[in-house]
Amino acid sequence: MRFPLLAPEVPWFVVLPDTPVPGEVLDALLDRAAHNIAYASGRPWLVGNWPEHHAVVAVEGTSRVALIGHSSVTQECLAHLTQRLDDVTSLDSVLSNAAGSYHVVATARDRLRVQGTASGVRRVFHGRLKGQVVASDRVDVLAAVLDAEIDLRAVALSLLDPMRPHPLDDVPMWQGVSPVPADRYLLVGVNGRPRNVQWWHAPEPVLTLELGARKLASALSDAVRTRLRGPEVASFDLSGGVDSTAVAFLAAREPTRFVAYTATAYDPADDDLAWARMAMGELPGVVHDVLPSSALPLAYHGISTASDDLDEPCVGVVDRAKLLTAYGRLARRGSTVHLTGYGGDEVLEAAPNHLHSLARSDLVDALKLFRAVRLNSRWPVLPSMRTVLRSEPYSAWLHEVSGRLSGDRSRRTVPDLEWEVTPRLPPWVTEDARALVLDSFKELGGSIAPLASPRGRHADLSAIRGSARFVRSVAQLVAPTGLPMAAPFLDDRVIEACLSVDPMVRLTPWRYKALLNEAMRDTVPDHLRARTTKADCSADEEAGIRNNRADLLALCADSQLARLGFVDADQLRAGCRYSLGPQRLHEPLQQTMACEVWLRRAIGRGTVEGQR
Repeated sequence: MRFPLLAPEVPWFVVLPDTPVPGEVLDALLDRAAHNIAYASGRPWLVGNWPEHHAVVAVEGTSRVALIGHSSVTQECLAHLTQRLDDVTSLDSVLSNAAGSYHVVATARDRLRVQGTASGVRRVFHGRLKGQVVASDRVDVLAAVLDAEIDLRAVALSLLDPMRPHPLDDVPMWQGVSPVPADRYLLVGVNGRPRNVQWWHAPEPVLTLELGARKLASALSDAVRTRLRGPEVASFDLSGGVDSTAVAFLAAREPTRFVAYTATAYDPADDDLAWARMAMGELPGVVHDVLPSSALPLAYHGISTASDDLDEPCVGVVDRAKLLTAYGRLARRGSTVHLTGYGGDEVLEAAPNHLHSLARSDLVDALKLFRAVRLNSRWPVLPSMRTVLRSEPYSAWLHEVSGRLSGDRSRRTVPDLEWEVTPRLPPWVTEDARALVLDSFKELGGSIAPLASPRGRHADLSAIRGSARFVRSVAQLVAPTGLPMAAPFLDDRVIEACLSVDPMVRLTPWRYKALLNEAMRDTVPDHLRARTTKADCSADEEAGIRNNRADLLALCADSQLARLGFVDADQLRAGCRYSLGPQRLHEPLQQTMACEVWLRRAIGRGTVEGQR
């Protein structure tokens, strides 16, 4: 059994069956676990690593319930709930209003429930060990338990840029592992058979701006407060952007000592620091830690020697050195939780794809909004109109997309208005890899349903899940520093508050992030809510590629992807430059290098099925 070399600070858990488990597996888990909660039989039920104050556990008779993460549920409340627990499926009514971000693991009357979050920040995966169901929150840990092999198809799919479309985004990197969709929980019945049960539905978007703002203000405040119930010292990002500023002001209301972190950009035109300093003027008692660009590693720094344990490739590794520098610095200052504004863009702003529905229900309003959004986004007139008017079902769109995976994105349509942003394969991907990707599309058949209907609703949920996937991986990346990362905007209650609002309100181009602006009216000073600019990191990326090209070329020279026959090393080497041409090859380069780094780390832990 090749267990991932996870640092002691990295959280993980495994849920075992109430049956004998092979001694090698059990010994490996217990040797690395800080916690071991047993069934009434005495056999291990829930084993893993997590900070003491990041879990609430109740054991009553043969029933057990654990909430792992940040939860507003108290120990007393959970104990009372567990005493009365007759069936694990009845937990919905109690937990549906609880704030925070946490896994639910529960057993009662020989039934087992394992659940993550609606966004996908917390995931659940399962597989069979000696015929019995085993579940975990990490694919790599579960793969070690199952002695699974790396899945070549998933490796090839990971080369798609900017991301894999639904449902291919849920294909695990290891064989024999089954993902539980974010809106479902794993239920293992008395017969030992697993099934996925839907527990979360997106709310109907019926609220006005005013009502939605009130709901968001309450939900976001609860989300922030839940993270601060234990820490004496906490930290938060303060980029000066409206998302991180909202989190900062909500946090500062709590009786905790804070460190605000601001990274100075490489681009002298970046105005983040100026806005952050304005915010600090309204945050007395908060320590401001400003890291100058001269002390901050650039993109791709040290990428050729990266050895981070992630359970799937993530473009966050491009900035790994910068992230580890920041989190290590804040951990040394005593922070025990770090709040970020990640996910704000995706939950606060509606996808422009909603224009597709509006054009069919209110053509006059649709034209007004379309004109304003098009000018703001600089879409070409005819392609954008053509895309809005197209009405192909999601399965047909996937089929069409599979036929244009290579080369430039089509100029006949506007990707921002399709079901999802059209994925593509960069020119250095070989025909072998492309064939595997195409086979994956073909295996979907013609009846794949979208995450929701209409198109805009699907795009909203897809964007949220994409952001959650990124946050989940970055949290894994920085975990060895001992400083957990929290993204309150991606909490279930916050997402529900935002999605409850009419998408045309969230889509409006006439007021920047109108929903958050209104929600923070009594929390963030007016002059800070007035910001409408957003930092552009292109200068930092260009400098990073230029300064760290030797690291990128080192990866090309000893590429595992090339050994698999998935990339042409010469073409990849040629793509290791910042490019402003139509293909903008520096963008898919991030995804390819993320896949390369992941593969180099993972290949030592498992066999690559079908390796050449």
